[in-house]
Amino acid sequence: MMTECKVPVFVSPQSLTFSLEDKPSHRQIITLFNPYDFPVRFKVFCTCTKKYTVVEPEGSINASSRVDIVVRHNAPAPAFCDIRDKFRIQMQYYTTKKVIGHKDVETILVRSSDNFELPAENFKQLLRTDISVDNYDNESEIRQNTNTNTPGPNFTTLFMAGICICGLLLPSSEDSDILKFRISFNLKLALAFVLGMTTITILQHQ
Repeated sequence: MMTECKVPVFVSPQSLTFSLEDKPSHRQIITLFNPYDFPVRFKVFCTCTKKYTVVEPEGSINASSRVDIVVRHNAPAPAFCDIRDKFRIQMQYYTTKKVIGHKDVETILVRSSDNFELPAENFKQLLRTDISVDNYDNESEIRQNTNTNTPGPNFTTLFMAGICICGLLLPSSEDSDILKFRISFNLKLALAFVLGMTTITILQHQ
């Protein structure tokens, strides 16, 4: 049975910068990674829900996969320049919906170099909305990334994956068997993360 604990949450980029005069910057993408060998659920919260739209603020990510979510700034006005907000990406176990970690992504609408005091972090869950997609965007607002035609994975990647698999097959230090070599649960968690990242790399090169 999987031990319930907090795990690192991997999100890219770490912050979003919207520009008042640059209209294309009003639509940006946050990529959520799941390097683990089990599926997870995610929810997106925000400190100022009226200023942003996320069409699918919750969903699931398959094991060793990633998801892109599109964020739109709904209020690119001078009054909101240089005010910092935050998105919180919350991860949950797929079956129990128990929260296992979160990651914050800071956002700002830039125009000048004036400094503003950070607002209080009063997170609210974003609600599902149905809006039409812009003409220049025929993609789904949220999508599982597809594989691209790139050269195959190198030997180092395959070797690292093999080492991680061997380590995960060893018994934990809590197990009581006659094998001499044992590794801790934390080390197994680290190996699972590395294996997940190398698996994503291998899948991208298929």
